[in-house]
Parts: sequence; C-alpha cells; structure tokens
Amino acid sequence: MTGSWKTSVAATTWAACLVATGSLAIAGVWDSWVATVVLLLGAVLPLVLLRVVVWLGVPRWPAAAVLTALLVLTAYLMTAGTDGTLVESLGDAVPRLLTEPLPYAARADLLTAPLVLVALVSLLAGLRLDARTRVGPVAGAVVLYVAGALLSAGATDPHGLLAVLLVALAVAGWVLLDHRPDDARRRIATGLPVVAGLAVVVAGVALVPVGNAFEPRDHVDAPVLSVELPSPLPRLGAWAANPDAELFRVQGDPVPLRLVTLRDYDGTQWQASTRYSPLGSPGEKSLPDGRLRQRSDLRVQLDALGGPWLPTPGDPVAVSARDAAVDLESGTVYDGRAGTGTRYDVTGVADAPDPDDLLSATVPTGGDAAAYLRQPELPLSISTYGARITRGAGSPYETALAIESAVSHNRKLTARAASGSAFWRIEQFLFGEPGTPGARTGTSEQFATAFALLARDAGLPTRLVVGFGPGDPDRDGTLVVHGRDALAWPEVYFDGLGWVPFNPTPTDSAIGSSRPTVAQPPVPDSDGPPAPQEQPTEAGASPQDDDAAAPRPAAGDSGGGVGAATLALGAGATVLVLLLLVLALRRLRSVRHLRRGAPGAWAEVLDTLALAGVPVDRTLPATDLADAADARFGTSAARTVADSAERTVFGPGGAEPSAGDRLRTALADVRRAARSSVPAWRRWWWWVDPRVLLR
Repeated sequence: MTGSWKTSVAATTWAACLVATGSLAIAGVWDSWVATVVLLLGAVLPLVLLRVVVWLGVPRWPAAAVLTALLVLTAYLMTAGTDGTLVESLGDAVPRLLTEPLPYAARADLLTAPLVLVALVSLLAGLRLDARTRVGPVAGAVVLYVAGALLSAGATDPHGLLAVLLVALAVAGWVLLDHRPDDARRRIATGLPVVAGLAVVVAGVALVPVGNAFEPRDHVDAPVLSVELPSPLPRLGAWAANPDAELFRVQGDPVPLRLVTLRDYDGTQWQASTRYSPLGSPGEKSLPDGRLRQRSDLRVQLDALGGPWLPTPGDPVAVSARDAAVDLESGTVYDGRAGTGTRYDVTGVADAPDPDDLLSATVPTGGDAAAYLRQPELPLSISTYGARITRGAGSPYETALAIESAVSHNRKLTARAASGSAFWRIEQFLFGEPGTPGARTGTSEQFATAFALLARDAGLPTRLVVGFGPGDPDRDGTLVVHGRDALAWPEVYFDGLGWVPFNPTPTDSAIGSSRPTVAQPPVPDSDGPPAPQEQPTEAGASPQDDDAAAPRPAAGDSGGGVGAATLALGAGATVLVLLLLVLALRRLRSVRHLRRGAPGAWAEVLDTLALAGVPVDRTLPATDLADAADARFGTSAARTVADSAERTVFGPGGAEPSAGDRLRTALADVRRAARSSVPAWRRWWWWVDPRVLLR
C-alpha cells in the first residue's frame, strides 16, 4: 500500500466526516431516526462513490455528472407518491420547510430537498478534495451547518458541540493531511494548540447568553387555509339526545377536551374561526398565556364525532395528523380529512393557575382584550339583569361567580330545548314565562352563552368553548367519550393566570371544579327583569269591594266636582309618595355605598355620572373614567376618589387613615360640579331621579 493511497483514503474519510457532521445539524429538525440515517447516507455515499470511481480511472466531472443523474432519479422516486412533482417539491422547499411545524415528520416531500442539498455538497466536497488548500469539504460542512441552524433557529446545536467538532475536524485535516516534508509530530504539536484555541473560542461563543435568536420563520408568511363553517354549538342538542353514542376514544390523561373555541358573537350566533395555519407557524395571541400551564399527551381515535375539527387537551403543541392546521388565536385544530377511524397523537397545554391567585386577580380592560369584550349592545332586560346580579361583587372573580350562580339558578338543562344563541333566545331562556317553549330551559349552549354575554357586559374578557368531559374508562383503561359528555362552557381571562373555565350549566361535570370557593353569591330575588311596582291595596280588600262601598251620587247630582278633586288629591299624593320613596331609596343607597369606604365613594361617582348623562364605558379603568369626568366638569375630585378606591381594592394595605373626610369632600365636589353642568330644569329633579336605582 503506497503512501499516496493511504493519504487518499485518509482525505476521503476526513471529508466524509466533515460533511456528515454538517448534515447532523439538518437532521436534528426531524422527529425520526429514519431522516437522520437518510441524510447521513446522502452525506457519505456520493463522496465515497465519486472517490472510488475516480480512483478506478474515470474522469472526475463525467463521474460527478452520472452521480448527479442518479441523485435526481432518487429524488424523483421519493416524490412520486406525493401530491406534487419533483420540480414543485424543490421549488417550494424553502417556504414549505419554514412554515412546517417542528419537529418535521419523516415525509418524502419534506426530506427530498434537504437530501438533494446534502448530496450535492458531498459531491462538491469530493470534487475539491484534491485541491491544495482543501477548503471545499470545510465550506460544504459549514453550509450544511448554517442551513440546519436557520431551519431550527439554532435548536439543533444549542450548546455549540457540533460547531466545536467541525472546527476540530477542519484543523486536524489541514494539519495532518498537509504534504509538507517535515515531521508529522511537529505538525501535530503545531496544530493541537490551534485546535484547542478554536474549540475554546467556539464553545465560549455558544455558551455566552444572547438575545432572541434570529428566526427566519418570522420573515415567511405561513400558508393560510380559509374555511367557512358554522360553529358546532347547535350539535350539542343532537349529541345530548343520543347520550350513549360513542364519539371517540382517548388514551392518556383524563382531562377536558376542546373541540372549538369561539370568540366572535354578532348578536345572532357565535362564529367559528375561518383562518387556519400549519402548526408551529409564527404568530402571537391577543392575550398571553398564563404563567402556569398543564401539559397533556393523548392518543385519539375518532368514531361518530363528525365534523372537521380534532379534539385537543388545550392549545396544541404537536399533532401527528398530517393535514392538521390550527387557528393561532384560539388553538382550534382543523383537519378536512378527519372522519370515522382517524387516529392521531396530540400534545396540548392549558392554563392551570393556582386557585388561590384567583381571589385577587384582575382582568385586562382594553387593547388586546377588546376582541373578548366586543359584542352588540345588549337588550335592556339582559343588561339590567346583569347589573343587578353583580352589584355586590367585590372583584372580577366574584363577579364571574355571581353570574355563574345566577344563570344556573332555577333553570333546567334539557336536550329537547330549542337551540340558538340569538338575543331573543337568551331572553327567552332567562326570563320566559313558565310553560312557554324554551322558557328557562336550554342546552349548555344557552347556559354558556348567557354567562358570556353577562360577563362581557360586566367587563370580563370571555370566550366560549365547545368540548367534552374526559369520558368514561373502558375495561382496558381507554377513555370513551359519549354524546352525554358534550358540553359548552365559558372561560374568563385573568391577568397572569390565563383562561379559567366556569360551568354555569347544572351538570356534574368536573370543569371548573378546582376553583376556590368563596361565600356563596346571593341568588337574585327574581330571575326576570325588573317589573314596575304596583301600589298594594289594604289587606282583605278587593277592587270590587271598594267599588261596592263607595257612596253613589244622588239622583240629579252629577258628583263631577267631588270626583275630580279626589282624583287630583289622589294623584298628587301618589306622586309625592313615589318621590319620597325614591328619595329614601337614593339616600339608603348612598349610605350603603359610603359604608364601604373608597370603593363605595367611587360607586357614588358613577351614579353622579349617570345622573349627569355622561356615558360610562365599563371596560375602561376607573382612573381613565375619572380623568374624563374631571376634564368634563372642570375639577380634580373624581381622580382623587378613583385613586383612593384602587389603592383600597388592589393595594397591600387597608383603608388610608383619616381618608373619610377627604373622600366626602371630593365626592361633594364631584356632585356639585356635575349638577352645575346640567340644564337648570334638570337640577330640581337631581335628587329624585330614579335612574341610578336601576344600575
């Protein structure tokens, strides 16, 4: 064996190791060892075959041309079973790879282009291996390493180990394969410090903390699938009417499953998402995830579920279904090819806040939360009902509990109830007279929708989820989800905690069962809208008795003068009694407010704004409302009350010492300025205006 032959084998081995190391950076973005083996073969075989053929005496360039043709044939065979052609697969490779969720599945349409790149780099490294500088293999390995880093944003080599290995191989080859006549030991002694120094530099660069990595996916528009489909809410009744129908089977954690999450409501119906993107596509949600999240891994097999949506245990992280796409805002997963027998693995995460944190949690009021507060103006009956049932709530969480309790009170769940989410249907569900079709009965669609409308009107960002309970365990441990497990439930967003489910539907579902309990919210005296009060008659008397006991005018005496005076006195007395009653109720309301300190004083400011005819946007913070009121009335007292109320409610301490006099003075200033801003004819009516009693 000659020295030249040994040098050729050593150089070939060195170049193959370099290219193979570079290909590992690309192979790391696949979830299967099959892709790694294919790419390693693509990195080694073309180079080795080229060197063998050249050693046998075949010219380099013709040999490279033949191997390139074989590579094209291999790529063609790989794409023969896909939906597109070889040209389409190669031409669309970059956008397809940058919009496909990571890690990649071992599919031919995803693997073809990287394999062609690795094999071409291997051929070029073999062609340039005999050059004097031996830069070709190193440059090829660097190209593959950079390609892998761009595909994964550096995730395939987080600690820089592959980079260190590439540097070590490159320097070792340049030192050991150099054809200088001096001693090999001297070359090794010279090269080792260089290799060690470069390794330390590369490792240092890899380990130094940096900012956000460059993400090429952020600069590529993900393909968007647009579909127009109605929400599955009306199907709740059909599922409930067939309680024993098997919808799907689940292996994994017993957690609630989401089918569709709904955000937009137009007064008639809830609208499902229409835009879906590949899982992992770049994009941000309107509201950030909670600090604590629970991860669940499931294997699902569909049966009689129907529809194009896939149940998931929260926001999907990974879905094995090839054609699955996701709505980036809600986490709803769409698969147009799903049907009976479809199987898929899914990993999802859902917000799981510490229950104790809910008691003092706040909610966002504008900006990013606007989409979850937006809805058409509610009918007066619903908005008045909502104001009444939440009047005593001291925090957003207590407000949600009050709505949940009120909606479920004295209402019945039935599968035979009329479906629908329109205003008229919700009014019928909430306030309908017993015996009227749909009155006070409904599926979980009506319970959840009523909660969502009332919660949004109270300033709570709310969405609706159509999903299922965990199901019943089978003998083999598989969870079987039946029609009776289908349910719609609302979720409220809290700052830092994320989406928290509530269950106003009177069922034994475990949804929302981990929430903390507080004092049971008072059930409203009436589940209907306020009705005008009637003046009571004396006990034991009836209108007929009054008519019989009344003296009749004598013949020839009309009695008209006496009757008119009586009516006038009666009407005047009635008006006076009503005015005194309103005045007393107003005074009682103010006393109750002021007993609560600063929050009650702020409630009085809101009453004052209502009396002055100033519209109040409940979604705005108290300080913003106060600033607007001060600007309108030319005072600074409203902001004083608002600041004190927020410190009392959200501050770490209790009420400020000696704050009562300051609050009463500020409140009097607001009242005085607001009353001065209204026309003179309304000022005398100010203290007996009954509108604030309906707030």
